[in-house]
Amino acid sequence: MRYSLILSLLLAVPCLSQTTTTGGAETKGPCSPAVTGSNNNFAIECGIGKEQGHKMLAILNKILANQLDPEAVMTKLDEIQTGVSSIKGELESKKEQEEEAERKRRTAPLLAVSLVPIAVGKVNLCINSKNLIPYEFRYFIVDSKNTVLGGFPLSMETVYPTSGNELYCIPKDIDLTSIPDRYIELRFTFKSLSYDELHLPGHGGEAILKYKIAPDGKSIVLIP
Repeated sequence: MRYSLILSLLLAVPCLSQTTTTGGAETKGPCSPAVTGSNNNFAIECGIGKEQGHKMLAILNKILANQLDPEAVMTKLDEIQTGVSSIKGELESKKEQEEEAERKRRTAPLLAVSLVPIAVGKVNLCINSKNLIPYEFRYFIVDSKNTVLGGFPLSMETVYPTSGNELYCIPKDIDLTSIPDRYIELRFTFKSLSYDELHLPGHGGEAILKYKIAPDGKSIVLIP
């Protein structure tokens, strides 16, 4: 039973040696065993170092001393290996997530902004994210006399665009027919969420869009 247990565990170790020679008895092949001497000593060479050999012997002695079931030991080793593989996979996934978060942190948001009339007395401010990078923005809409028609020029609003939700629109109550000179202007400011920390080029900016209102107030045309 003792030799059988030793063999079953040692043969699970990757075998590197091709030839074993001990006291005149020679066998060939990976992990070749040989019985030598008058005391029937059993020698196995599996390509492990001396330190590893001592550790293996300590494990075997513990198994023998505690009369453990070899099959139960091997089952538990398989469970440990599965657990280690699972932890490794989780760590790799976490690393990939951290790398993706850092990539986004250092990528400037690409935005297209516009005003779009949607009904009588209603105008949408629409922001289209081209690369799904989170951003902050503020805006206000004025007429030719700088009278504020809508917006919030002081606070910043945060947007987290996702695939399928790249377009973010805000409806505003603006009656285009009531603006005498048929002129409306959008002043838009944005920055990435990491701008205050990193100050990277392109991570912050502003756009001023000027529009001419159609006589019927149902459409607007961007002024170059």
